[in-house]
Amino acid sequence: MRVVNAFGSSSTLEDSLARTALDIKSIIGRQDYRKFVIVGMARTGSTLLINLLNSHSQALVFGELFRSPDSIGWDIPPFETYQNARLLALYQSDPLAFLRTSIFRRWPRAIAAVGFKLFYYHAREFPYSATWDYLEKNTDILVLHIKRKNVLEQFLSLRLAHLTDVWSSTQAFGKAPEPVRLEAEACQEHFTQVRKLEAECDAFFAKHEVKPVSYEDLTGDRAAEMQSVLRFLGLRPEPMSTKIVRQRTEPLSRAIANYDELKGAFANTEWADFFGDPGK
Repeated sequence: MRVVNAFGSSSTLEDSLARTALDIKSIIGRQDYRKFVIVGMARTGSTLLINLLNSHSQALVFGELFRSPDSIGWDIPPFETYQNARLLALYQSDPLAFLRTSIFRRWPRAIAAVGFKLFYYHAREFPYSATWDYLEKNTDILVLHIKRKNVLEQFLSLRLAHLTDVWSSTQAFGKAPEPVRLEAEACQEHFTQVRKLEAECDAFFAKHEVKPVSYEDLTGDRAAEMQSVLRFLGLRPEPMSTKIVRQRTEPLSRAIANYDELKGAFANTEWADFFGDPGK
């Protein structure tokens, strides 16, 4: 939906006017669009995927709605500033009513698919946990399950994001961050936990239509992967764009201070492929 720009400037008044315009168009709008959810975890390309989809004229995708009980994680204008007391009270007391009236509501007729992002660990406490029950029950909701094949890359990216407090940007790092040291035990624990969560998610959505999306495909052959996503969501072929850039460009062998040590520790294990060619 091209009125949504995840990196555009915004003000409360401008956002309010934009939402009002959407509401007016929605009066004669539709609710028979395809509903979907993007599931996964941080640093797997979910923000990139949302940004690309929101550049499509038929899609509307919200961010980490259930990231925090204190505020609604819209993550995209003109909704980021939509945090009034009445709406927040509904979000906190009845998440399903919030989904029905604010997300899977009537939207302009041009919209053919509406979705939001839900990480594995979101909405696990009452009353938000009802969201997972709702998704499991409604098997007509499509699922985009985004993963990163190289979990070492994902773990490093997560560490860097915590260190820099930069989670997405339209500019690469001006200077490469200092190499990060990763402990083998922490890596092992993380690799195992990620694969466990991925498998549990696949089992949870076994009765749904699910399209796996990989970070590597999304960044390696973006056009092909996004056209595949569009077919899955029933959207027409259309060029999509984003200003998001990959922040780290140096290879793992230079980004991880003890790369050779880790490579040796994980040689002959199921995780050995994460190290690959140190020049890449």
